[in-house]
Formats: sequence, structure tokens, C-alpha cells
Amino acid sequence: MTDDARGGSLERLHIGAFNCGIDGWINTDITMHLWIARMPFAARALHLAGLLSDARYAEHRQGKFAGLRHMNLTRPLPFADRSLSAVFSAHVFEHLFPDEVERLAREIARVLAPGGVCRIVVPDMERIVALYDPAAPQAFLKGVFEIDRRKEAAFAHHWGFTRASLAALFRDAGCSETHTRAYREGVCPDIDRLDNRPDESIYFEAIK
Repeated sequence: MTDDARGGSLERLHIGAFNCGIDGWINTDITMHLWIARMPFAARALHLAGLLSDARYAEHRQGKFAGLRHMNLTRPLPFADRSLSAVFSAHVFEHLFPDEVERLAREIARVLAPGGVCRIVVPDMERIVALYDPAAPQAFLKGVFEIDRRKEAAFAHHWGFTRASLAALFRDAGCSETHTRAYREGVCPDIDRLDNRPDESIYFEAIK
């Protein structure tokens, strides 16, 4: 938690933390591993049954999922107005539908304190569109949906973003400033720990 200008304490929200939760933040997700971590011996039983990989079982043993809090992003955020100093989300927004994205942006603006920052990392739709080749569109389609098998449908992308669309989204939601950033550059706290995918994504920050 961080101190606000009135001497109180404000919390920081990490949306879609999965196995990358960090101290000092409310780490949230909807992954099934959250529930597995809460059931004694569940991870071990699933691993012995061949339903949990060695790597994922090791993460459970390390407590990677133990501190996660379940949060449904299609519902109002369970925080009071102006109660958060920062919100971070990496590669989550593209998995929501457009109406859900708009509501979530408004909710983020609502719960951020004045001067609070929201940092969003999403695939770069302009870069993906540039991959389009009518003779071989597979790379473009893979970039849009990021799945190619039916059993992966739960992880499909439902929307795409550009720098301009993110700026419009958060300005319409009530933020006063929007900035395109670079990997591990910006004003979001703990950025060196939160940014952990140095790829060709869009790194974006909105200030309340």
C-alpha cells in the first residue's frame, strides 16, 4: 500500500497476475490454479494423475498461486471510489469483449485516486495487421486470435487495440492523461517487476 496526500493508505491492483503476483499488490485472476492452491494436496494429486505438468506443479510448491484473489472483470470492481493508487494489467484486455472493456476502463477510472496510474499491456494490433498477406494469412490470424485449436477457445482474443484506441478508451472513461510507453518505462510503481514480457506489445499508461 502507498500513502495518499491525506495521510491514508491506498492499495495497488494487479489484474490477471496468474503466476507473476508481486508483494505490495492485490494480485487477482480467474485461473483454476487459484482454486487448486486452496485445496490441500490437490496440486500433488493432479500432478500424480498426469493432469498437472512438472513446471506448473513446481509453481504450486513455490506458492505462486497461493496469494491470488479471484476477481470477475465483467462485474464492478470490488473497491471504493478513489481507493487505489495504481492498476496494472498485462495481456488481459484483449480477452474481453468490447462492451466489457469499456465498462472495465470506467471502473478503473472510478477506483483510481486522483493522480493514480493505470498501466495496460496489450498486443499491438497495428503490428499484427501489418503481417497480413492474402496469399498466406495464417500469421495475421494467429496474431489476432492467438489460438488455432478448438480446445484453446477459452484463451482466444476477442478484441484488439491500437495506441489511439487505448487513449480514447481511457479519456472517455475519465482519465486526464494518456501516454504510450516502452518496456519498463513509465510512472507505474514496481514497473521493473510487473513488466516481464519484453515483446512487441503496446505499453500504455493512463493517469486519473
